[in-house]
Amino acid sequence: MKKKAALFKEKVLKYQALLIYIPGSPDPDAIASAYALKEILNTYNCKADIFAEKELSLPQNQLFLDLISIPINFGKEPDLKNYEAYIVPDFQNNRLEQISDQLPCAAHIDHHSASDEVVPADFSLIRTDAGSTSTLVTLLLAALEPELSHDALIYISTALVYGIQTDTDQFHHISRLDVQALDLLVRYANRDILKRINSLPPPQELLDIYRQAKDNAVSYRNWGFYGLGYISSGSRDYLALIADMVLKSSGYNTVAVFALIENSQKKELYLDVSLRTKSRSIDLNRIIKKITLNGGGRQYKGAYQVKLDYFYNTPEKDLFWQTVEATTIDILQKNRDNLYRAGMENIYATLKEKLLAIFNRE
Repeated sequence: MKKKAALFKEKVLKYQALLIYIPGSPDPDAIASAYALKEILNTYNCKADIFAEKELSLPQNQLFLDLISIPINFGKEPDLKNYEAYIVPDFQNNRLEQISDQLPCAAHIDHHSASDEVVPADFSLIRTDAGSTSTLVTLLLAALEPELSHDALIYISTALVYGIQTDTDQFHHISRLDVQALDLLVRYANRDILKRINSLPPPQELLDIYRQAKDNAVSYRNWGFYGLGYISSGSRDYLALIADMVLKSSGYNTVAVFALIENSQKKELYLDVSLRTKSRSIDLNRIIKKITLNGGGRQYKGAYQVKLDYFYNTPEKDLFWQTVEATTIDILQKNRDNLYRAGMENIYATLKEKLLAIFNRE
């Protein structure tokens, strides 16, 4: 990481004002990474502001922001005249509508496989062997050794630990790099803050939607599909949590939780799908990329979105949902069957090669 740190200094610190932009839903990993990058840049006299495309929706994430005092502009359009370049943390695609055409990308840091639509970045740190982007930012921070105050180091470390925790499913799926990063962070992280965040009880709305998901389950072989109908944009992050919950509580190998997300202020409507699997061999990122480029995945989890603004004012909302639900389940079923069919073909091909090798020896 020393070479990456030197490259970061050369390529990113040449700018005096940077926009750190969080596309999609601002989860703790993206927030912690953006916050740490902002504090690092400030020590080098580089002004950096954080903007997030969407508002927060989980009370736990709001408490996380409040306890650490992370400054983020949610749902606002940045004035691009104030910045020389932008940074994208924790997102597969660094191409941003209305931003990439006007500003260069100074840095793209992520732990997912890069999208085919990425734009060139002055500095790129993409590693799929990390469980979180917070892990990569931690290792970069350690290599840079910026002159942070003791209080800043405590808050940054606390945020990064929480980012790693949430994106590794409560440390259940951690890699060697995650352990290395946690070893650097735990000596500074504020355990009281982490305890307060983690002790927050689940909101009643989450439990209500979870029960609705269980009631709407559609079984297809070893996969389960859970359609939730229309949900407000303020509750969209519940989908990921419910996907985690139903995977643990059901007997399915893979689950998909999906809903139509409405934003009444912006008149937006989109399909949001959260996927979870227990299988190490299922490539959710590959499945999602066959459906749409607006999404992605890594081992065990993934998500994608489909914009449907044109149908926001449809007079037949129930009928439209039935169409979306049936189409989504049909597409996922076909992708599931293609996945297993390809797996069986690979098995047969391997067996055939082995049998031919045996007969040829004889």
